[in-house]
Amino acid sequence: MGLEKALMKMTRSTLCVLLMVLATGSSSLAQDVSSVHIVRGRGAILRDDQSKARERAIASSLRYALERSVASLVDPGASVSHLQALKQRIYRRAPQYVRSYRVLWEYPDLQQQVYRVELEVEVAIKAVAQAISRLGLSRSDRGTLN
Repeated sequence: MGLEKALMKMTRSTLCVLLMVLATGSSSLAQDVSSVHIVRGRGAILRDDQSKARERAIASSLRYALERSVASLVDPGASVSHLQALKQRIYRRAPQYVRSYRVLWEYPDLQQQVYRVELEVEVAIKAVAQAISRLGLSRSDRGTLN
């Protein structure tokens, strides 16, 4: 019976500690929200420079992953001028919003003169949402620019 009480007491204290960790960590968990996208990109092979073509292919993939994330956060009725703001202020900084990426496959398509990649990209949603909100383009802002 003594062992049973000791285990019960240990289980209660473990549960209390777990609840405290979850309660204090919930705000940090919200900050760490991300979305993962599988995307493909390509970069033109110019002057037989496959290395630069690979960089361009990765950059286009990162941007495409960011565009997918933005699409879920932006008001669908946003005007063309708002979309220009997205292009200038967010899409150009795609690597800033990418938490990590992993190359799933890649190859130089020498016949087409392009380098092709497929990536798994993790986008930091909170940072993207904040940037969109600063532009006044979030769904809650109803597509009006501040």
